[in-house]
Amino acid sequence: MTQLTILTGTTRGLGAVMATQLAHSGEHLVTLSRASSEALAATAKTHGTTLTQINVDLGDTKALEQAAAQLKPLLAKHTSVRFIHNAGVVTPIAQSQDLTDIAVINQAFQVNITSAIYLTAVVLAGATQASDLRVMLISSGAGRNPSSGWGVYCATKAAMDRYAEVAQLDQGKRARIVSMAPGMIDTPMQEKIRATSKNDLPSLDRFLDAHSQQKLATPEGTATRLLKVLASDAFGGKTIDDVREHNV
Repeated sequence: MTQLTILTGTTRGLGAVMATQLAHSGEHLVTLSRASSEALAATAKTHGTTLTQINVDLGDTKALEQAAAQLKPLLAKHTSVRFIHNAGVVTPIAQSQDLTDIAVINQAFQVNITSAIYLTAVVLAGATQASDLRVMLISSGAGRNPSSGWGVYCATKAAMDRYAEVAQLDQGKRARIVSMAPGMIDTPMQEKIRATSKNDLPSLDRFLDAHSQQKLATPEGTATRLLKVLASDAFGGKTIDDVREHNV
């Protein structure tokens, strides 16, 4: 069978660009996102790519379980399976004494790490015929370097790194599992960060300067690099990785 690639968070930004690039593959692409895309469907049709769009709010546990139920019949049909967890939220951004909204904190953990752990489990358990099984969890430098005001986001991404290490230990040679930092990218997430108060995010100037000095990577360039690394023999050489360290 053809290769199956499962990608979360395709509504906008990096995920939308990766989905478009994967829609040119002529293989099977499954997207998990809040809304379907007619443009993506048209691209997939033009290039002979089988596209399955699953509408789901990853912050909703029941909806997530229902989405997984749709994935399971597809997984066992393919000998090459790739899962990219790209979905994520950057909020709440606040000083530690102000992190008092439990619902918002829980939502960040649910989208950023809980759904990643759950969907990875679904993929690992369901891809029973896969001889080439790869999981790329889109992490962040924020999980590796503390940043004032970013306690929740840093915590979720640090958790992703450690989870990837444990999952790789669990799977051994059966799967390649990588927590991949993509670098700073010019996406709506960066716009949200730049709109934050400096009282909440003391390092705000760094993000403003990166934008004004055009130091942000493009979503298109980053998506291309991520997908090339994912497909390469080098993928999985480091469980905690950074796409900028790859010469592709």
